[in-house]
Amino acid sequence: NVDPETEAGQLIAIARQLITDSKYAEAKDTILYMRKEFPTAFNARATGIIVMDSAELMEAQDSLAVLIGELQREEDFLQQLEAESPNVRSAAFYKQRTKVFYQKQHLDEVNAKVKFFLRKIEIDQRKNEETPIL
Repeated sequence: NVDPETEAGQLIAIARQLITDSKYAEAKDTILYMRKEFPTAFNARATGIIVMDSAELMEAQDSLAVLIGELQREEDFLQQLEAESPNVRSAAFYKQRTKVFYQKQHLDEVNAKVKFFLRKIEIDQRKNEETPIL
């Protein structure tokens, strides 16, 4: 007779390793599979929520790092365009300025996602500590 908590716990361990290896989609798929296959593993499912959110958080943090680098390059290019003709703005300048504006917005959205998952994980962990399941 298989203990669902034990089996689900093994899948959580696999998902955690996948997160460590930056394989976020696979980690989330593993948690979804665990939830489907072991619906009565309540403790593991509660932990799975935190692991799923951790995968989302790590993925967003990785995206944030990439976006910061891209934004810096685009801002540098904008400054270069501005320096080339400080008194006259070209179409290329306005196009680049718009691109930088939208990249900043996207960066803000990803940053908000990071903050959201940090807070959600904190709340879920606190809830798990306060209310042990079964």
